[in-house]
Amino acid sequence: MKLQLEAVRAFVAAAEEGSFTAAGRHLKKTQAAISQQVQNLEIDLGFDLFSRQGKYPRLTEKGQRLLKDARMMLSQVEHFSEQARSLDGVAEPRLRIGVDPLVGTPELLSIMSEFAEIFPHVELYLVQQNSQSLLQKIADEQLDAVLGLFPKTDMVDFTSVDAFKISSHWVASPQLAEALGQPIRYANLCRSRLLLPTNLPEQSMRKMTDMVQVWQVEDLNTLLSFCRNGIGISCLPDFVIKQDLEKNKLTPIQFDFDRISKFDWRATLLWPNGHQFHDAGLWLFNKLAQVRQ
Repeated sequence: MKLQLEAVRAFVAAAEEGSFTAAGRHLKKTQAAISQQVQNLEIDLGFDLFSRQGKYPRLTEKGQRLLKDARMMLSQVEHFSEQARSLDGVAEPRLRIGVDPLVGTPELLSIMSEFAEIFPHVELYLVQQNSQSLLQKIADEQLDAVLGLFPKTDMVDFTSVDAFKISSHWVASPQLAEALGQPIRYANLCRSRLLLPTNLPEQSMRKMTDMVQVWQVEDLNTLLSFCRNGIGISCLPDFVIKQDLEKNKLTPIQFDFDRISKFDWRATLLWPNGHQFHDAGLWLFNKLAQVRQ
């Protein structure tokens, strides 16, 4: 059985408009053309879709049962056509993006929500790993672009653009902060340890990491659990610790030997030199570059 798409479209229009004449106006065809297409479809199917005994055609029982499937078929055809148009140089069919969890701010979530509305047919492949792992993936051509915290030495082989700023603070559990005293003296700090995400910018943390024992934890949820339970102190992005501070599970801390209680890191977007992006990729990268605080 070889069904004609236009015949299916005529069948649906006749059922929805109530007559072959109205269906012809809707599809910009003559009444005779609609009637012929429906009749051809009935011949292909081997049964009547409409009863023609009254003034207006009425769906038969079999016609009623097929109408839903016919509508679904036309909807899938329209989706197929839109996908084909999106592939014709207008937008990428798929974007492969890597994001370090340390830069997964609410601003990024807002941008991705807007992206989904503007480019509904672009498939997004999103990987969340630490920046060094993402850098290896983009070098291996597994990703189109990555957003993370990268030392200048890692950017030489890529095109880069600065994105938004990440503000972070030193925190500890209230119990540990009380036990160490405020501000924390170096002698007391040596009784504890630093709990740090992997791949933090080294230069900004060198003074602290050279002093005491450091645990590096890649998973932020695990690191937060360690910090809440008093295993050590940590420097984490504000968007990560916001709820814990509000619920008094964590508290800000300072050191008497270093009055710097916060750090600001700049997220960077990297992609391979010479890689050409279309509308969707260009929109996303321009949007990320505009969110500067």
